[in-house]
Amino acid sequence: MLEALAWWERTAASTAFPLRKIATTALGGNDALAATVLAELALEGCVGTDTMGWYTGWLTPKGRAVAMTDYAA
Repeated sequence: MLEALAWWERTAASTAFPLRKIATTALGGNDALAATVLAELALEGCVGTDTMGWYTGWLTPKGRAVAMTDYAA
């Protein structure tokens, strides 16, 4: 999922993007799982949001580094 967020960040025009929509799509349409995963990634310092429900957000520097590590593996 971090790879999907990193891809969106590279191609998007703004720094905040539809975090929950991307996560839900990456996880096969499971919205509840997407919310859980985003909350866990936030606890790990990989994503951030200013909205309740994770509707918009961004990757943190740590999230970018983890996504690139996963992509290279």
